[in-house]
Amino acid sequence: MRVINLPFNFKVEQNMKKLLNYISVLGIALAFTACENDLEKVTYNVESTKAAVLATPATTSYVLESRYSENTAFTLEWTAPDFGYDAIVTTTIDFDLAGNDFANAIQLASVSTATSQEITIGTLNANILTLLRTYGIEEDFSARDFEIRLSSSISEAANPLLSNVLTLNITPYSADIQYPEVYAVGDYSGWGWDTAQSLFSFSEDAVNFEGIIDFGENKGKGFKLTGDTNWDNGNWGLDGSAAAPEAEAPSIQLINDGGSGNIACYSHRYYRFQFNNSTLLLTNNLSFDALFLVGSASGLTWDTSKPENEMQFDPERQRFYIDYTFAANDEIKFLTDNGTWFGGTSDGGLNTQDNIKIATAGSYRIYVNLNNSSNMTYELNDEDYGAE
Repeated sequence: MRVINLPFNFKVEQNMKKLLNYISVLGIALAFTACENDLEKVTYNVESTKAAVLATPATTSYVLESRYSENTAFTLEWTAPDFGYDAIVTTTIDFDLAGNDFANAIQLASVSTATSQEITIGTLNANILTLLRTYGIEEDFSARDFEIRLSSSISEAANPLLSNVLTLNITPYSADIQYPEVYAVGDYSGWGWDTAQSLFSFSEDAVNFEGIIDFGENKGKGFKLTGDTNWDNGNWGLDGSAAAPEAEAPSIQLINDGGSGNIACYSHRYYRFQFNNSTLLLTNNLSFDALFLVGSASGLTWDTSKPENEMQFDPERQRFYIDYTFAANDEIKFLTDNGTWFGGTSDGGLNTQDNIKIATAGSYRIYVNLNNSSNMTYELNDEDYGAE
C-alpha cells in the first residue's frame, strides 16, 4: 500500500474551506430569517391610519360608445391614504360588478403618490366585458351597476386600507370589429358629433367608406363629412366655386376645406352613401324614406300598404328593426317605399331576391343591416322581442 503524506498547509486549507462553508450556510439562513422578520415588522397602528376617500363623480351613469374609446370616461379623485408615518404606498383601483364584494375585482390602475386617475372609455369597456365573461353573463350590452374602491397597501404582509365604495351605472358597447369610420355631421345631428352617424371602412383600408344615414325629419337641410369628431381631420363638403350638384345627384366631388359648403341636395330620409377619402368622391348608392317588413305571415302583405309594418331605425347601431310573431314556414322579405326588394338566405345573408322562410314559430325582433352593400344581413332574435 502506498502512503501519501500531505503537507501541513494543505490540511489547514481544507479545514478553512469547511469553516467558510459553514459560515456561508449560516449567513443564508440568517438572511432568510431577517427577511421574514422584516415582513412581520412592516405593519401599522390601525388607530392612526386613514383610508383614502373617493370623491363621487359629477355623473354616475355612463353610456359608452366605441367611437370615443380613447376619450376619458371619468376621472377619479381621492384624498391620500395615511398609515401614520411616511410609508411608500401603492394604491390600486378595484372594479367589479356590484353586489359581489369585489370577489373578482379587476385593477383598473395602480398608482403611488397620485390622488387622481383618468379612466378611458376603451379601458373601461374592455374590463366590463372581461367581468361579464368571468361571471358567465352574456354580453347583452345593457346598463349594469358596477362598484369601485381603492385598496392602499404598504406591504403584502399588512392588510390594505380600503376606501369607500362608489357605485356607477354603465352601459358598455360591443367588442366586435371597430371599423375605421368617417362622420356625417349636419343639421340632423345639431352639427355635433354626439348623435352623428357614420360611414364605415368595411375593407379596413381607411379609404373606402359606406353606410346608411338616417336624416330623420331634417332631411335635405345639409351635412358634411369629417374624419374625426372635430373639424381638424377632414372637413369634406361642396366646392363653392363649382356648379351646384343636381338634386339626388348620383355622385358629388367634394373638397377638403374649412370653407367647403354643406351638402344639401338629398331630400330622402335614408341614404346609403359611399365615400372615397382619397378621390373625395361621394356616391349615392341607395335612397328611400321607409323600409317595410312584408310577406305571407298573418298581418303582413307583399306591399307597403300597412304603415304598422314599417321598420324602425336604431341610430346607435345604424340598423332597422321590428317585432313580429310568425308561424312556422311563414315567408318574408323587406321592401322600401320606392320599390327596392331585399331577400335572403337561411344563414342571415340579405343579398338575394329569395323569400326568407321562418323555420320555427315564435315572436322575434327582426334586425336588418344595410350598411355594407357587399354583406347586408338580417337577424331573427327571440330574446330581444319587446325590448326597449
